[in-house]
Amino acid sequence: MDTRDLWQQHVEGLTKHTHELTRKVDSLQDRIHYLEGVVVTLLVALKEGGIIVDSDENVKEGAYKFE
Repeated sequence: MDTRDLWQQHVEGLTKHTHELTRKVDSLQDRIHYLEGVVVTLLVALKEGGIIVDSDENVKEGAYKFE
């Protein structure tokens, strides 16, 4: 096996590994996007259902009142 074949084998291995990593990152991005949508949907449903309400002025700013 000469040097050129050895380098070509390394490049092919790195290319295959890079494609696999790219595929996994794309899959992770899809999952994160899905989970973001689930969290937003849940928060909107809780807000519209009256579970999460705006805080009164006598409650510390940033705190939520749950009923």
